Amino acid sequence: MKKDSERMTIPFKKINKEAIVPKPSKKGDAGADAYIMGFKKIINENGRKELIEVNSDTYSLKPLERIGCSLGFATAIPEGFYFRVVPRSGLGLWEGLSIVNSPGTIDTGYRNEWMAIVVNLSNADVTLRRGERICQIILGKIHQYEFVETDELPESERGLGGFGSTGKK
Repeated sequence: MKKDSERMTIPFKKINKEAIVPKPSKKGDAGADAYIMGFKKIINENGRKELIEVNSDTYSLKPLERIGCSLGFATAIPEGFYFRVVPRSGLGLWEGLSIVNSPGTIDTGYRNEWMAIVVNLSNADVTLRRGERICQIILGKIHQYEFVETDELPESERGLGGFGSTGKK
Protein backbone atom coordinates (compact mmCIF):
# COMPACT_ATOMS: atom_id res chain seq x y z
CA MET A 1 0.00 0.00 0.00
CA LYS A 2 1.35 3.43 -0.97
CA LYS A 3 1.66 6.16 1.62
CA ASP A 4 0.42 9.69 0.95
CA SER A 5 4.02 10.85 0.54
CA GLU A 6 4.24 8.62 -2.56
CA ARG A 7 1.28 10.24 -4.32
CA MET A 8 1.70 11.39 -7.88
CA THR A 9 1.54 15.15 -8.23
CA ILE A 10 0.04 16.80 -11.28
CA PRO A 11 0.87 20.43 -12.08
CA PHE A 12 -2.39 22.42 -12.08
CA LYS A 13 -2.66 25.91 -13.56
CA LYS A 14 -5.70 28.10 -12.99
CA ILE A 15 -6.92 29.66 -16.23
CA ASN A 16 -9.89 31.14 -14.36
CA LYS A 17 -8.97 32.65 -10.97
CA GLU A 18 -12.07 31.02 -9.44
CA ALA A 19 -11.18 27.51 -10.69
CA ILE A 20 -11.62 24.75 -8.12
CA VAL A 21 -9.04 21.99 -7.83
CA PRO A 22 -10.89 18.71 -8.58
CA LYS A 23 -11.01 16.36 -5.60
CA PRO A 24 -12.74 13.03 -5.00
CA SER A 25 -15.89 13.46 -2.89
CA LYS A 26 -15.02 10.52 -0.65
CA LYS A 27 -11.84 8.62 0.16
CA GLY A 28 -11.39 5.80 -2.34
CA ASP A 29 -13.53 7.39 -5.09
CA ALA A 30 -12.15 6.81 -8.60
CA GLY A 31 -13.31 10.16 -9.94
CA ALA A 32 -12.73 13.74 -8.85
CA ASP A 33 -15.51 16.27 -9.38
CA ALA A 34 -14.82 19.14 -11.78
CA TYR A 35 -16.77 22.41 -11.81
CA ILE A 36 -18.19 24.73 -14.47
CA MET A 37 -16.17 27.94 -14.76
CA GLY A 38 -17.71 29.19 -18.00
CA PHE A 39 -19.62 28.31 -21.15
CA LYS A 40 -18.52 28.05 -24.78
CA LYS A 41 -21.29 27.93 -27.35
CA ILE A 42 -20.87 26.37 -30.77
CA ILE A 43 -21.75 28.72 -33.61
CA ASN A 44 -21.92 27.91 -37.29
CA GLU A 45 -21.53 30.91 -39.58
CA ASN A 46 -21.08 30.52 -43.31
CA GLY A 47 -20.23 26.84 -42.87
CA ARG A 48 -17.47 27.63 -40.38
CA LYS A 49 -17.85 26.31 -36.83
CA GLU A 50 -16.23 27.93 -33.83
CA LEU A 51 -16.61 28.32 -30.09
CA ILE A 52 -17.59 31.63 -28.54
CA GLU A 53 -17.53 32.56 -24.88
CA VAL A 54 -20.97 33.00 -23.28
CA ASN A 55 -20.85 35.93 -20.87
CA SER A 56 -23.22 34.59 -18.19
CA ASP A 57 -23.22 32.73 -14.87
CA THR A 58 -25.99 30.42 -16.10
CA TYR A 59 -26.86 28.68 -19.33
CA SER A 60 -30.20 27.12 -20.27
CA LEU A 61 -29.35 23.98 -22.24
CA LYS A 62 -32.17 22.96 -24.57
CA PRO A 63 -33.04 19.33 -25.36
CA LEU A 64 -30.37 17.73 -27.58
CA GLU A 65 -28.24 20.90 -27.43
CA ARG A 66 -24.60 20.71 -26.43
CA ILE A 67 -22.35 23.26 -24.76
CA GLY A 68 -18.68 23.43 -23.85
CA CYS A 69 -18.34 23.84 -20.10
CA SER A 70 -14.95 25.36 -19.34
CA LEU A 71 -13.38 23.84 -16.22
CA GLY A 72 -11.05 26.77 -15.60
CA PHE A 73 -7.72 24.95 -15.44
CA ALA A 74 -4.93 23.33 -17.43
CA THR A 75 -2.54 20.58 -16.36
CA ALA A 76 0.72 18.84 -17.20
CA ILE A 77 -0.15 15.15 -16.87
CA PRO A 78 2.90 12.92 -16.23
CA GLU A 79 4.14 10.77 -19.11
CA GLY A 80 2.39 7.40 -19.23
CA PHE A 81 -0.95 8.71 -17.88
CA TYR A 82 -4.10 10.45 -19.15
CA PHE A 83 -7.43 11.61 -17.74
CA ARG A 84 -10.95 10.58 -18.74
CA VAL A 85 -13.72 13.19 -18.50
CA VAL A 86 -16.91 11.28 -17.65
CA PRO A 87 -20.52 12.13 -16.77
CA ARG A 88 -21.75 12.41 -13.18
CA SER A 89 -24.34 9.67 -12.65
CA GLY A 90 -26.76 11.91 -10.73
CA LEU A 91 -26.86 14.48 -13.54
CA GLY A 92 -27.49 11.67 -16.00
CA LEU A 93 -30.33 10.16 -13.97
CA TRP A 94 -32.08 13.29 -12.71
CA GLU A 95 -31.35 15.84 -15.45
CA GLY A 96 -30.59 13.75 -18.54
CA LEU A 97 -27.13 15.31 -18.96
CA SER A 98 -24.16 13.45 -20.38
CA ILE A 99 -20.72 14.08 -21.83
CA VAL A 100 -20.90 13.91 -25.64
CA ASN A 101 -17.56 12.23 -26.28
CA SER A 102 -17.68 10.13 -23.13
CA PRO A 103 -15.18 9.49 -22.03
CA GLY A 104 -13.38 12.61 -23.13
CA THR A 105 -9.63 12.05 -23.15
CA ILE A 106 -7.03 14.50 -21.87
CA ASP A 107 -3.63 13.37 -23.12
CA THR A 108 -0.21 13.85 -21.54
CA GLY A 109 0.81 16.65 -23.90
CA TYR A 110 -2.41 18.71 -23.66
CA ARG A 111 -1.79 22.12 -22.05
CA ASN A 112 -4.96 24.10 -22.89
CA GLU A 113 -7.93 24.66 -20.62
CA TRP A 114 -9.96 21.54 -19.85
CA MET A 115 -13.56 21.46 -21.02
CA ALA A 116 -16.51 19.09 -20.66
CA ILE A 117 -18.74 18.86 -23.74
CA VAL A 118 -22.19 18.49 -22.18
CA VAL A 119 -25.38 17.38 -23.95
CA ASN A 120 -28.97 17.53 -22.71
CA LEU A 121 -30.62 14.19 -23.52
CA SER A 122 -33.85 15.05 -21.68
CA ASN A 123 -36.98 16.59 -23.17
CA ALA A 124 -36.78 19.76 -21.02
CA ASP A 125 -34.40 22.71 -20.71
CA VAL A 126 -31.73 22.25 -18.01
CA THR A 127 -30.13 25.26 -16.35
CA LEU A 128 -26.38 24.97 -15.81
CA ARG A 129 -24.66 27.25 -13.29
CA ARG A 130 -21.11 28.48 -12.99
CA GLY A 131 -19.49 26.81 -9.97
CA GLU A 132 -21.60 23.62 -10.03
CA ARG A 133 -20.16 20.13 -10.44
CA ILE A 134 -20.55 19.02 -14.05
CA CYS A 135 -18.36 15.95 -14.58
CA GLN A 136 -15.80 13.67 -13.02
CA ILE A 137 -12.22 13.19 -14.09
CA ILE A 138 -10.52 9.82 -13.71
CA LEU A 139 -6.77 9.22 -14.01
CA GLY A 140 -5.78 6.32 -16.25
CA LYS A 141 -2.51 4.60 -17.08
CA ILE A 142 -1.41 4.27 -20.67
CA HIS A 143 -0.47 0.74 -21.65
CA GLN A 144 1.95 0.26 -24.52
CA TYR A 145 0.54 -2.05 -27.18
CA GLU A 146 0.57 -2.84 -30.85
CA PHE A 147 -1.75 -4.73 -33.15
CA VAL A 148 -0.35 -7.84 -34.83
CA GLU A 149 -2.08 -8.83 -38.03
CA THR A 150 -3.23 -12.45 -38.22
CA ASP A 151 -5.43 -14.60 -40.44
CA GLU A 152 -7.07 -16.44 -37.52
CA LEU A 153 -8.20 -15.48 -34.02
CA PRO A 154 -8.37 -17.88 -31.07
CA GLU A 155 -11.82 -19.36 -30.35
CA SER A 156 -14.02 -17.88 -27.60
CA GLU A 157 -17.29 -18.88 -25.96
CA ARG A 158 -19.08 -15.99 -27.65
CA GLY A 159 -17.53 -16.70 -31.00
CA LEU A 160 -18.95 -14.61 -33.82
CA GLY A 161 -22.03 -13.54 -31.84
CA GLY A 162 -22.76 -9.91 -32.63
CA PHE A 163 -24.17 -6.97 -30.68
CA GLY A 164 -26.70 -8.13 -28.10
CA SER A 165 -25.80 -11.81 -28.55
CA THR A 166 -24.86 -12.26 -24.88
CA GLY A 167 -28.34 -11.19 -23.76
CA LYS A 168 -30.23 -13.89 -25.70
CA LYS A 169 -31.75 -16.77 -23.74
